[in-house]
Amino acid sequence: MTWALLLILAAIVFLNRYLFLEPRVCLKLPHWVEEMLQYSAPCLLTAICAPIIFYQGEVLRSIPLDPYFIAAGICIVLALLFKRLLPNLIVSLVCFYLLIFMFSS
Repeated sequence: MTWALLLILAAIVFLNRYLFLEPRVCLKLPHWVEEMLQYSAPCLLTAICAPIIFYQGEVLRSIPLDPYFIAAGICIVLALLFKRLLPNLIVSLVCFYLLIFMFSS
């Protein structure tokens, strides 16, 4: 179910961004619709990530001391400080795996 949902959401985002924002496609939308479509990927990513961060199966995680929650907070702070995607992704993943290692020991 999760992989199917991820693939469907990825297809929706791709079609939205390609069909409506690609200059070679003859489909022209109003400017305000094009601006709204630029937020589709972050909105879908938030909808996918939020349950992973806050839930473990059917149970709510213990939020303050959970490595998923702490790593998400670190990622948000890094994104606000550094606007570069790749370094933010690498540092966030390293922090996440270090937290997983420390909390599992």
